[in-house]
Amino acid sequence: MVVDDDKAIRRILSGIVENYRLGEIVAEAEEGEEAFKKILSVKPDIVLIDLLLPGKDGVEIVREAKERALNTYFIMISQVETKSMVGKAYESGIEFFIKKPIN
Repeated sequence: MVVDDDKAIRRILSGIVENYRLGEIVAEAEEGEEAFKKILSVKPDIVLIDLLLPGKDGVEIVREAKERALNTYFIMISQVETKSMVGKAYESGIEFFIKKPIN
C-alpha cells in the first residue's frame, strides 16, 4: 500500500514496486484517516507511508496500527530530516526511514 498526499509520489512509488516486481499495490491513500481505514480493512503486508499527511500524520497511523497488533511493516518516506521527527517515526514502529526525494 502507498500513502502520500502527492499523487506524483504515489505514482512513482507504485511504479517502482510494480516495475521491479517487488510486490503488488493493493491500495493507495492521500490523507491520514483514509489511510488508516484502508490499512485496517486491507491489512497490507507493507505500507510505504509519508510522515506528513493531512489529518492524521504517518507517525500516528503507524502507532495506532501497531497498537491493534496488525502484522504490517511500515516504511516511512519523507522530506523531514530532523532527528527528533525521525526518532519519533522509529519509536512508532517503522522498519525503515527513506528520505525524499526518491531517486
